[in-house]
Amino acid sequence: MRRFFFDKAAREGDSVTLDEGESRHITRVLRLEPGCDIELLDGEGGLFRAQLSEVGKRVRANIVEEVEGGGRDRVAVSVAQGHLKGKKLELVIQKCTELGVASMAMFWSSRCQGKLKDLQGGKKLERYQRIVESACKQCFRADLMDLQEPVDFYRLLELYEDKPGRLKLLFWEEEHTTSLHDISFAGGEVDDLILLLGPEGGLTEQEVQAAVEAGWRSVSLGKRILRAETATITAVSIGQYLVGNI
Repeated sequence: MRRFFFDKAAREGDSVTLDEGESRHITRVLRLEPGCDIELLDGEGGLFRAQLSEVGKRVRANIVEEVEGGGRDRVAVSVAQGHLKGKKLELVIQKCTELGVASMAMFWSSRCQGKLKDLQGGKKLERYQRIVESACKQCFRADLMDLQEPVDFYRLLELYEDKPGRLKLLFWEEEHTTSLHDISFAGGEVDDLILLLGPEGGLTEQEVQAAVEAGWRSVSLGKRILRAETATITAVSIGQYLVGNI
């Protein structure tokens, strides 16, 4: 069944008005008609079966029932991702969404190419949001991955404070003593896992040291040097398994 996102503020009782983008897709691309059954997502884990009531520039639908099976994972897994070039970042955003990442914070470090201001706000962030929405529909995920505004690396470190149950892991290719085998995930002691991965050129020793001083644990993904996008997808997959989400 086709799925579409809606803004909870656009709901009046059981009647929902979809935004122009979703309405255009229903009307011009899919050519659905009133009476068609669809599923609606509120972006926060809510999943509803609905029926189209009006089709036009702004589509309206009537909610029939709430569907079980939405919701979020018990352990929130988030990613702090160094900026990647071109399609690589889009791939990471798509795959992290499919793998159930709760939120992604993009950051700019010394070895990133370009300028931070080129990534902040504007059409790029809108495009990344559309990638998240599309991936959610494809993988039948009911909640949206939260994409945060890109920040400088040192500002990023300030955003993730230490707190009980939070585990902050930094994956660094120069780490040779600590691997994921050395990290304890037993007994449900982790309820908030943050994974930090650098850009194509990696993080500098100075940046890693600053992160360690801010409470991050430096770990290795093994003896092979992975491409940046491969490293993120691998780290997320393993992390989701270790905390029991998959």
